Amino acid sequence: MSEDENNDDVSFEDSLDELESLVDKLERGQLTLDESLGTFERGMKLARACNKKLSEAERKIEILIEEDGKVRSEDFAEKDS
Repeated sequence: MSEDENNDDVSFEDSLDELESLVDKLERGQLTLDESLGTFERGMKLARACNKKLSEAERKIEILIEEDGKVRSEDFAEKDS
């Protein structure tokens, strides 16, 4: 199983927490070059995983509206109220 597949099992919040921790480590500037590169690489994977989860959630946030007996979906952001 790849690391990207493992990210699917981790919650968005846990991924974001780890990403914030990695950014903090990098900002302190106390890592070796190799540690920094590894940390950056892990951070990029987490950022992609978070972005993917956000995109999936955005697609799921649809409101079903019944109109004239037909069901259509409408993007949540387009909903007035």
